[in-house]
Amino acid sequence: MMVVASPNKSHNDSNNDESLHHFIKALPKLELHAHLNGSIREHTLIELAMERNVQLPQSLIQHDAVEQQQQQHKEDDGRSIPSFLNTRPRSLQDCFKVFEYIPQCVNDLVALRRITEEVLCDAAADGIAYIELRTGPKCLLRQHSCDGGDKQDGGVESSSMATKREYVQTIIDIMQEFEEKESLRYTEEMKSNQNHRCDDNNKIVRLPLIPRLIISVDRSGTLAQADENINLAIELFQQQHSSRKVDAQNKYIVGVELGGNPTKNDFTNFEASFERARKAGLRVAIHIGEVPMSSTNHHDDESHSSTSPSAYQKTAAAAVDPTLLAKYKEALSVINFRPDRLGHALTLSSSLIELLYNDPIPIECCPTSNTMTLDFALHHEGSLIDGMRMHPHMKKWIDTGYPISINTDDSGIFCTNLTKEFLLIAKVFGLDEKRLSKIVLESVDHVFDEGIKDRLRSDIQSIVDEMI
Repeated sequence: MMVVASPNKSHNDSNNDESLHHFIKALPKLELHAHLNGSIREHTLIELAMERNVQLPQSLIQHDAVEQQQQQHKEDDGRSIPSFLNTRPRSLQDCFKVFEYIPQCVNDLVALRRITEEVLCDAAADGIAYIELRTGPKCLLRQHSCDGGDKQDGGVESSSMATKREYVQTIIDIMQEFEEKESLRYTEEMKSNQNHRCDDNNKIVRLPLIPRLIISVDRSGTLAQADENINLAIELFQQQHSSRKVDAQNKYIVGVELGGNPTKNDFTNFEASFERARKAGLRVAIHIGEVPMSSTNHHDDESHSSTSPSAYQKTAAAAVDPTLLAKYKEALSVINFRPDRLGHALTLSSSLIELLYNDPIPIECCPTSNTMTLDFALHHEGSLIDGMRMHPHMKKWIDTGYPISINTDDSGIFCTNLTKEFLLIAKVFGLDEKRLSKIVLESVDHVFDEGIKDRLRSDIQSIVDEMI
C-alpha cells in the first residue's frame, strides 16, 4: 500500500492539502478536454513571441515573471511550498488577450512541434495516463521566419506554407514518438521493479501517457471550412481502419468537435457535417451552454400542451429575449443530436438539465475555466474556491453520480494543470481519495479510443488499489 494514499487527519489543513495534492498527482488521470494552443506554456509563448518579433502586453510578461519566481520555490519532490492550488488565475479579459497572441506566435510548424511536445511532457509529468488534445488544422509556415516567411508581391509564397494535412501529420508524428518513448520508459521501470507497481521508495511507477487527437471545427468559420476539417478527419480516420492492422502512424485521430466563439453561428448549420463524421465512425464532442439562454422554449410548451396556450404563456413568450431563446433552441438541438460528449454545459436551463438526467450524455467539466468563464471568481476577490461553489450544476453532478470528467480546457491560459483541477473540486465539494478515484475510473467510459478502454481501466484500477 502506498504510504501517501490518505492524509493524516491529525495534520493541519496545510498538511492535508499537501497529502491530497501528492495523492492526486500520483493518481493516473484522464484529460478529455484540452485545446492544444490554449495549453501552451506561458514562458514558451513569450519566447516564441521574441523569436517572431511579436509584441506581447506587459501584463503577460509580468505574470510570467511571477510564475517563474514561484517555480523556483520547490521542495525536492517537486511539490510547491506556497500553495498547491491555483492562487493566481487571470481575469477572463486577460485570458482573451492571451488567446489573441497565440496564433501570431505559433505560426509555423517549428512552433507547433515545440508546443505539442511540451504539452505532452507537461501532461505526463502531471500523472496523466491518457489525453485527447483538440485542435483545428491550420495552414502554417513550414519554417520559422521572423518576417513571416518568404514574401512575394506582399504575400507568402505558397511553397512556404504547410497544408492542413501537414499540420495534423506534424502533431501525429510528435504523438507517435512520444508514445513510443513513454512505452519504453514504463517497460524499463516495471522491469527494474520486477513488475511491481511501486519502486523501492514506495513510489508508484507512472503509467505511460497515451495521446490521441480530436479535430476541431471553429463555429465562427464558414461551412466550407468546417467541411474541409471534417473531410480531413474522416479521410485520416478511415485510413486507420482500412486494413485489419492499424497503421501506427494513423491510429491517433479519434474524433471531431465543435468549439470557438459561442456567440457566432449555430450548431444546426454544421449538424449535417458532424452527422457525416459520426456515420464514418468518428466520435463527436460539442461545446454547449457557454453563454446565457432562456429557461425554456415556449413553442415546445405550446406544442406539448393538450389545450391552447394560455394568455400567460403568450405574454411570457413575448417577453423572452430572442437571442436567449435562440441559444436555448441551439442547446436543445445539440442534445437531440446526441453527441458522445458535451463540453462545459454551464448555462443550461433546468429543463435541459432534466433532459440530460433522463438520458445522460457525458459532460467535460473544466473547473477553473468554468469559474473564470462565468466570472464567479471575480465576485470573490479572485478566489477560485469561493467562485467554484457558485457553479450552477457541478455539486449536483457529483452528488448524483452524473457522468462527468474533470479537465483543464486551456492549461496555459488559465495557469492550471489537472492535479490542481482535481484538488479544486476536492476542496470545494469535500471529496476524498476514493471519490476522486471513482471520478477518474468512471470517466474511462467517455474515452473516444474504444480499443484502449479495458487496458486503461485495468491499469488505473490496479494503481488505485495500491494507493488506497
